[in-house]
Amino acid sequence: MTRSVSRGEGPWHRMPPVLGLLWVFALAACASDGSFERESFEAATGDDTPAERAGLGFTREGALERAGPVGGERARQAEAARVVRELWEVAGARGVPGEAWTFDYQVHDGALTLVSFRRTATGQGAGAAVEWSGFSRELTRSLSTLVGVKPRRLRFTLARGVERWRFDLETVRGPVAAHARTVPESLPGASEPLVSDALTVARQLLPASRVPWEGRVHERARLQFEGLRLHPEVELVVFEVQEGSGRRTAPGSADLRMPVVQALLPFVNAVGSRTVEVELEGRHVRGEPEPRWRVVAATTLEPSEPPEEMQDIAKEYRAMQEEILRHWREEVKDSARLAGVWSFEQLAYWYVGGFIAKGALGAMEAVAPTVVSVLGRGGAKAAQWFRTVLIRTPPAEREALQRIWMKVEAEGLMALKAGEQAELQSLLKGMEHQLRRPITDKYSKDKLREWARQEYFEVHRPQLAQALGKDLLGTYQVHHLVPIEHAHLFPTRGVNVAENLVGMAREVHSSVNSVWTFVRTNTKSVSAREVEEIAHITHNHFGRWFHVLYDPSKSGAALASAEKAALKEVAAVLGL
Repeated sequence: MTRSVSRGEGPWHRMPPVLGLLWVFALAACASDGSFERESFEAATGDDTPAERAGLGFTREGALERAGPVGGERARQAEAARVVRELWEVAGARGVPGEAWTFDYQVHDGALTLVSFRRTATGQGAGAAVEWSGFSRELTRSLSTLVGVKPRRLRFTLARGVERWRFDLETVRGPVAAHARTVPESLPGASEPLVSDALTVARQLLPASRVPWEGRVHERARLQFEGLRLHPEVELVVFEVQEGSGRRTAPGSADLRMPVVQALLPFVNAVGSRTVEVELEGRHVRGEPEPRWRVVAATTLEPSEPPEEMQDIAKEYRAMQEEILRHWREEVKDSARLAGVWSFEQLAYWYVGGFIAKGALGAMEAVAPTVVSVLGRGGAKAAQWFRTVLIRTPPAEREALQRIWMKVEAEGLMALKAGEQAELQSLLKGMEHQLRRPITDKYSKDKLREWARQEYFEVHRPQLAQALGKDLLGTYQVHHLVPIEHAHLFPTRGVNVAENLVGMAREVHSSVNSVWTFVRTNTKSVSAREVEEIAHITHNHFGRWFHVLYDPSKSGAALASAEKAALKEVAAVLGL
């Protein structure tokens, strides 16, 4: 299991062999709820979802860890077959002799994502009719093998002869497309809402750009795709009459939109928000009742760099975007069926990245100001903090949030209905309130301790884990300086941040624990200031034994004296 790299922290390391034994034989509790105890692995993880139990997160490169394989040869063949259909619908079905096109696709493990296409040569005349069966037979037979699985950019070149199309395939240079998919799929056909989107866009592009009688026009526009939808707004960049006087125009009809629609639909099979610039040609030929419209070029524009607050989680967020869209396309939208598919860590990166990328934080601030203040900083630390927020959120509310945000990821914020918007606001408000309530349920506390122990040894102190060895590692304690039971007093802090985690031998932990037991038994409540003072006292008196091997024969007397002195200072803080 691997984890992602956070700014300002050491790299996430793969679990040393000895650590694997830790999770099987012992999970030591923190001092928050009295004396420490030892729990079996099954007891500590009995309520976990499958993804959480497997500890799924992200690889060092930011890719998603999954419980099982995805894709496969059948999916790669389906990808190849879909590409052949796209080549046909954009160019092959309407090409004339002498015409030539190029199509650039990003390839990753057999997944093919359209980057751009362009007509590179115009043709003339009629030529022999080309049937779909003949066009597809040669390409489909071997395309999945030719494409391969290695990440690269491929260029298909199509040239129309008198009798048939000729094809060529080559690798070309270019940056890895940020919107490209990485998992091959047997993608469904265009959904009814998407076709409606494309028809709406085509209507804006064509009627406003009437073609002069026996003339030709050129139009360039920018379109915005969001997840699996196409925004209806069109940004017209260029419109020019290249031939014809413009005094008389050729009539158009609704049927003229279909070639445009078919050229736009392939760009939906990608990830995230992206801008596609399209170039259209409208031409009226003498003797024909209507003009002909074609999209002669289309390019997905390279996105700008992610905002600073997203730069160290951008890869993880993008990996989750693709995963969410994959499930949405398969129409797996039911919360119950999706329970356990992703771990808390994976979901936290997805939510934080999505809230920032989609500009949702401003609308959330009125109902969840604390959540917004932390997530607005962005980065892996914000994602790790939000993971602790998710664990404190009731399961039904977590499922509702996942259901709503999946729709946002697939169709955009504007797709939410009034009731869904109100539900989202209510869920965020509930999270805000949970931040100021003590953590009392056993599952949440156990998970926070498990994560603390895991991160302490994997991320912060892997050398100490190796030095302890198998025997000592199982009894070595990981302690929260500010205990979990007081986390609600510090809502903007992550209870499992590195500076709040200290490791110590069982004997030292027992002494530290006695300090917090004294607090618990002598006061009904403590303030945030008092908790910080007590945490500072424990650090001052016991800090010499933090993060080190402990020898009771050399430190037993000193530890007893430190405990006595710490209790005296804590009593003074509490006014006892």
